[in-house]
Amino acid sequence: MPEGGRLTIRTLSTEDQIKIIVQDSGSGIPKEHRDKVFEPFFSTKEVGKGTGLGLAVSYGIVKMHNGAISFESNDDRAAGATGTTFTVSLPR
Repeated sequence: MPEGGRLTIRTLSTEDQIKIIVQDSGSGIPKEHRDKVFEPFFSTKEVGKGTGLGLAVSYGIVKMHNGAISFESNDDRAAGATGTTFTVSLPR
């Protein structure tokens, strides 16, 4: 969030699983990029500013622990507040 914003981290717990929810108030992920966010080396950052491995590695770690990772995002101010929420679910 280059222009600042809010980052919220929450946890939820049930008998069977733990959820970690990370929400930001950034600009959101454009629709044309949403299918690629977990692909290795996919990045919208300029060269030298990121490798595009963070979410791919996170996806792999979560899957190795029999979990799931998903996200919701809004990049359209006309549709409401912008931002992205990632949810990681892990078995207890």
